[in-house]
Amino acid sequence: MIRLIKKVIRIAFRIISTPLFLVSKVAEFLAIGIYILVVLTCSFLIGLFALKLNKSRFVFGPDPIINNSKWSRALAEIGYKSETYTDGICSSINTRLDYDRIIQDTFPWFSNLWARLFGFIEALFKYDYFVISFNGFFLGNTALWKLESFLLKMAKKRIIVFPFGLDAYIYHRIRSTSLMHGLMMSLPMFSKQQKKIAKRVDYWCTEADIVIPGLMGPDGIGRWDILSWNPIYLDLSKWRPQKIKNIADGINKTVVIAHAPNFRGFKGTEFIINSIDLLKREGLKIELILIEKKQNSEVYDILTQKADIHVEQIIATGHGLNAVEGMAAGLPVISNLEDETYTLPFRRWSFLNECPIVSASPETLTDVLRELVTNPKLREDLGKASRDYAVKYHGHDAAQYLFGKIVEKLEGGDVDLINLYNPLSSEFNRRLPKVKHPLKNNKIFTVK
Repeated sequence: MIRLIKKVIRIAFRIISTPLFLVSKVAEFLAIGIYILVVLTCSFLIGLFALKLNKSRFVFGPDPIINNSKWSRALAEIGYKSETYTDGICSSINTRLDYDRIIQDTFPWFSNLWARLFGFIEALFKYDYFVISFNGFFLGNTALWKLESFLLKMAKKRIIVFPFGLDAYIYHRIRSTSLMHGLMMSLPMFSKQQKKIAKRVDYWCTEADIVIPGLMGPDGIGRWDILSWNPIYLDLSKWRPQKIKNIADGINKTVVIAHAPNFRGFKGTEFIINSIDLLKREGLKIELILIEKKQNSEVYDILTQKADIHVEQIIATGHGLNAVEGMAAGLPVISNLEDETYTLPFRRWSFLNECPIVSASPETLTDVLRELVTNPKLREDLGKASRDYAVKYHGHDAAQYLFGKIVEKLEGGDVDLINLYNPLSSEFNRRLPKVKHPLKNNKIFTVK
């Protein structure tokens, strides 16, 4: 009897809820239709009356990546109206103070969908330069994502795309099988989204005004308007190298190695731990600090006050923000720069040859670490070169130069963006002395 009553209740509920569900869907469909008419009208009118782009109005978003904040604040220093406008924040490593505006704070009474839809219209009125990833702007996470470029261009907006990783890695297009495997280990769920990611990448490669993928360009993106080895920037006034000269050689004193294993498979953490264990068995005094699930302030303290060597990652060719932080702190930094099919163009047409990062792979890391641990003079030379390189290519003035040239180009100036960092012709590369370091193609010549 009880089962029969429950069954009757379920059937009754379905009978009642089905028309309500259909009514809500029809209402939602009509609301979206009205929204499209409104946003089309706004884009048309803004474009009609926009006599000239206002170069002081930048927005960075909506991905809550810390690079957006750093780019934006670099531009604000020289008078641009520039702010981040993000969809949430990454609270595990960043704080609310790292971001300017958050869509959930701006439209607290609406669902995330409608907050994004209203946020897009608001942004049309407030900004001229939209700096985004391949995820797009606020419409990117809605069913209207294919309209986004059309609406922005109708409103005479400019679109600049910087990928950050997960927005653009299409696993079956990646050239390096080691990188592909590292991603499978750390982020297997994205292997099921390749078709979706590929559509976004191809869409924005066609529609964007400027695409700057850095080292990700060869991995299925296929477009770069500026060949920058790494367009990541820091406020270097807040990053100071250690003043005390470290003479530890792993015998007379312990050498401290730092590593941030946020994606262990992608970064090769297992090989880093194994190499350090092998060196400890040889009798070397080494301490490993794993920088995991820590706020940026804690990362700063470790790199500027405790570490002697910073190992960023040894699987993917290239480096990220964490390596730049290590260099800004005046540390010798290790990353994988082994694969010349990636690195060679950046040696010829960008500034990679000045980069003092020590290259290592899982197969060479033990030997590279042994050399750095036992040779404090080499660490000192590399640390000085690291700081010099960070000052030359990763400070706020470098960000201001890059975006200034982009604005100049998009306003009709005669700017050769593809050769912006060409060592043979770049005015920017020559403004400071060439960074000198004891490496050949980023390798220590004594390590075979």
